[in-house]
Amino acid sequence: MTHTANHSIPEQGKFRRALATAWAFLQAMESTGFDYTLDRIERLEQEVGRLKEELRQSRDSTAVDAHK
Repeated sequence: MTHTANHSIPEQGKFRRALATAWAFLQAMESTGFDYTLDRIERLEQEVGRLKEELRQSRDSTAVDAHK
């Protein structure tokens, strides 16, 4: 008799477990402070690279102007 009563409980909990799984997945997809920090560092590194390239180009054009 106990087996019959326990058999219906997992069936009733399937929707709840599926909902909990979906909720956990959605929470895992949310951005964390660590993700924000990594994104910000990446953008800053890209900006530094762009500024270095601009500086290199300006130095190259200054050297060409000095030779003329």
